[in-house]
Amino acid sequence: MSKKSVVYLLLGVILVIGLLLRNYNLTVWPREGATFDEYAWTFLGMSILDTGTPTSWSPHQAYKNKIQYINPHGTSFFLATPYLEHSPFFGLIVGGFARLQGIRAFDDVTIERIRPLALILGVISIGAVFFFASCFYGSTIGLLSAGIYSIFPSAAVGSRIVQNENFFIPFFLISLGLAKLYVERKNKGFLSVLCILSFLLPLSKIPWIASPFACSLYLLSKKKWKESVGVVFSAALSISVFIIYGMALGKDVFLALWKLQLARYDLSFGSFIKIFQDPLVTDRLFLDGWVYIGWIVFFVVTATSYKKHIGLIAGFLSYLLIFLFAIPSEAGHGWYRYPFYPFLAVSFAVLLKDGIGRMPQILCPVLTLLGLLLLETVWVPVFGFSFVIHRAWLVLCSFIGLPVFVKGKWVYRIGVLATYISLLVISVLSVYAILQYNEQ
Repeated sequence: MSKKSVVYLLLGVILVIGLLLRNYNLTVWPREGATFDEYAWTFLGMSILDTGTPTSWSPHQAYKNKIQYINPHGTSFFLATPYLEHSPFFGLIVGGFARLQGIRAFDDVTIERIRPLALILGVISIGAVFFFASCFYGSTIGLLSAGIYSIFPSAAVGSRIVQNENFFIPFFLISLGLAKLYVERKNKGFLSVLCILSFLLPLSKIPWIASPFACSLYLLSKKKWKESVGVVFSAALSISVFIIYGMALGKDVFLALWKLQLARYDLSFGSFIKIFQDPLVTDRLFLDGWVYIGWIVFFVVTATSYKKHIGLIAGFLSYLLIFLFAIPSEAGHGWYRYPFYPFLAVSFAVLLKDGIGRMPQILCPVLTLLGLLLLETVWVPVFGFSFVIHRAWLVLCSFIGLPVFVKGKWVYRIGVLATYISLLVISVLSVYAILQYNEQ
């Protein structure tokens, strides 16, 4: 069997694992109503397909034409027409999927019938993580990244909702991968697809300009000036189309919504701390060690060589800029954090590939803290705190760092063995964290 066949076989296994973990309790957790955006995006797409005029749920007072709608389950929505606070492309995707599911009216929309789309996007995202990481680092790190992302608890649970961020993630990563392939192979087909995605993503949600911005930065770093301008032009054209669309359907409402969107968030100079203070999946706190330690790992990895990790840096920092510009302190909106997670997974993969046996001084504290946070998430709710487990974990992880202080072949082997055992335990805890997730 060729190397390429082995890679795709392992990727297939990872995709199946990711599919099973995301499908488990797909329509149960996050609970219905964790975000009614799931209904809003569906209503938006269905209304455009049915009448050509966008109608959807919104709580904002900027709308003058609103009616109350109560679905068969008794949930009350205020439906606004024309709905203009978001660009329509993702709504059309969701509405089109609803049609394929046999949904013909708002009364027919249920979580059970629309969340399969979230499952599809979640699996595509795992594949996109592999594609992005393979383009920049090779297939080994691609597989490691996809494997980590498949069992990343916050990513797995969060991907179960029909939310725009879960649509953005795979196409963000694919765009960056295409930029890398274009630079390497000079194939204009890659650039053409990149420009198309750079046009479509802002038509799904304006903040998704983070993707063309990141790709433009990467192309600039490789002195591809004309190509960078082309990507930016595609995004600018997309935003222009949305502005024309909004002004044509309702100038006063559209301008009022822009004013509202730019000032609706309770920003402060310290708003970014919310990322760490409120570890959210949708609107519920969820202490996921991969998220916390992932931020540390990202900066450790990228600090070694910014040139080597320019694609990772461009993607992460572009979204971070958008996040800090507008939304870090929005309460109960955990999905805004989701686009960070693929870059954290890739950073972990890079650290493991380069660090096992070579950087015990870094892996020792990283795996120690990651394991402790996962034990807090998984072990404590079921069994309560255990001094034995706590100290056994610390002893195990101390062997990872032993080669820093004691030299010798056997000490090195013990450190590597302890690393692999720790990673196995962390993987099991991560899977269990996904399976036991609930909001009771």
